Amino acid sequence: MNSLKKALELLDPPVKHFIEYRGQDVLLTLLDPRVPAKVSRLIVKRTVLNVEALNIMVLYAVNELRLKGSHLPLQADTVLIGGKAP
Repeated sequence: MNSLKKALELLDPPVKHFIEYRGQDVLLTLLDPRVPAKVSRLIVKRTVLNVEALNIMVLYAVNELRLKGSHLPLQADTVLIGGKAP
């Protein structure tokens, strides 16, 4: 999850994020206070352990923020999370 936190902090403009552990799963909440817009995703353990699946889930959450009016940068080939599992 540390690589996810770093990736979210590097977005420009920055997005606020909250990570709550719920047993083996993680609740990720992204906020863009400029809009305001908020999205949440419950990420199950097997997704947390799969870098590609985690990246897609986070990209979908960022895309949903954009649909709500956020101006976060996002390209089709954006990779938020690197090659190692968080």
